[in-house]
Amino acid sequence: MRQTLRRLYALLPPGAQARIHGMRQELGQARIRKALAAVGAPDTATPDINHLLHHLRGQALRRLPKGAQHFVSVGCAGTWYFHWIEASYGRVARHTGVEFYSPQPSDLPDNARWIANTASDMRDIPDASADLLFSGQNLEHLWVEEIVGFLLESHRVLKDGGLLVVDSPNRLVTAKLGWSHPEHTIELTPEEMRELLMLAGFELEHQHGIWLSADPASGTVLPFEEMRTDGPWPLAKRASTAYQELDASFIWWMQARKSNRTPQAAALRRRVADIFVLAWPERINRLKTLIGHETEHQGRLWLDSGGRDGVLAFGPYMPLPAGSYAVSFSLRFTAGPVKPGFAGVCDIVAGDDCRLLARRELRMADAPLGQEYQVRLEFQLQDSMTFGVQFRVIATAGIRLVAEKAVKLEQGPPGGWQQPAVA
Repeated sequence: MRQTLRRLYALLPPGAQARIHGMRQELGQARIRKALAAVGAPDTATPDINHLLHHLRGQALRRLPKGAQHFVSVGCAGTWYFHWIEASYGRVARHTGVEFYSPQPSDLPDNARWIANTASDMRDIPDASADLLFSGQNLEHLWVEEIVGFLLESHRVLKDGGLLVVDSPNRLVTAKLGWSHPEHTIELTPEEMRELLMLAGFELEHQHGIWLSADPASGTVLPFEEMRTDGPWPLAKRASTAYQELDASFIWWMQARKSNRTPQAAALRRRVADIFVLAWPERINRLKTLIGHETEHQGRLWLDSGGRDGVLAFGPYMPLPAGSYAVSFSLRFTAGPVKPGFAGVCDIVAGDDCRLLARRELRMADAPLGQEYQVRLEFQLQDSMTFGVQFRVIATAGIRLVAEKAVKLEQGPPGGWQQPAVA
């Protein structure tokens, strides 16, 4: 029956096909909106995963213990954030927002105070003055010293028994998905966060997951943005099952009480540094492909262009602080006619506009057919932080280019490289 319908569809004129396609899209979105309503999400014309995650996080805020008189939000992005907290948690007598990178809004609620501090330096908030401190989707933007500073500062500003609430993407999932955000350093695993909370002088009180992203039984990854209304993992089931399946969820949510234990600052700093050493290489190598297929060679993963034209490897779409860097790509030209001249490109770009930082043209004369060779690009970043840095390999039609699905990133000398690597 389905094959017959497909044949009939193929015989329709393009205009009729387009109308049917539009009707199917509208029906699919209506089903998704119905599924969102089943988990209590408000209606929206264009439902997407970000809308759903924001709603599920708001539900978690509603479940927090009530009664806080002084609520601190670390990483508040604007007036809307204060309204979201009030709508989810409830109104509080004092709401302090800590935000360094966005300008202070002119229309703050009458119970709100805006402090232009970083997460790791809340000096304008007095000791033991807050009942509840919430840092939502903020930890994954921080570097080693900033994570340490945030946890120590949270312990300082909270009253004895005060509640620290943190949620963040889960590296156990983001690594499997190869998921990247242009402003994220690394994501922490639930186990790592539990350890850091203990070292910072907190006692874990509650934890749960948000948005199931792997089958708990098989470990099979579920498509991150897929909001199905049928199949083994429909939207409502993924949302509800995640609560108990923390390690298989895209976001972990944790609530911890300030204890009377003194934070172990030195041990905390060492542990965060160790986690970065472990997680940084994986973060660097979240590479994807538009045209290639994965192959294994000598125990390593490679992306094979198959002679197609386009982007063979790109990623990890990540931030880097100011400094000098070098990226090394491992490449091979495999079976196919040896062609003179241009055979592809390796480059480094940054930002949504793909600003060029370094570039090297590839030629088949660079290495014998089938032999692995290295391309090293050096570049410098002047801004205090550059977001969305990508390392790319671009292939040319008719030439079979193979690139390892991994790169090596080195930090250069403080004075920078002698020559820019743009050619």
